[in-house]
Amino acid sequence: MGEAKRRRELGLPPKAKKEKKTRTNESQFSWSQFSINKLKSQYPAAPFVTTALFLLVLQLGFSLNS
Repeated sequence: MGEAKRRRELGLPPKAKKEKKTRTNESQFSWSQFSINKLKSQYPAAPFVTTALFLLVLQLGFSLNS
């Protein structure tokens, strides 16, 4: 027995439909023309490259101090 039929038999009103929240502006930051989802889909290796560059700069910084 479906829920709609059961609700009708019990005299309950139909279930209200949930409205999806839509964002008018997809970009995360108002000053940026890129959205996070767009960056993730266009550059899937970006987090790995950024992490590698950060670790390289960190390593160079420590090697210059010693």
